Amino acid sequence: MHLRGHAFALPGGASGADGAIVPPNGMLTVGFDADNPGLWMVHCHNVHHSEAGMTTVPGRG
Repeated sequence: MHLRGHAFALPGGASGADGAIVPPNGMLTVGFDADNPGLWMVHCHNVHHSEAGMTTVPGRG
């Protein structure tokens, strides 16, 4: 999954990432400061997955 416009910290202390591999049916918790104004997409870089719905804009109703 890729979070556009932000870098985030991964579990275990790795920071500066803007994407992470999440296994099928998996979950990943990341920490980041939402300090970059605007609406930013969270999406899968696999086009088939993205087109199937693995794309969202958090905070958009």
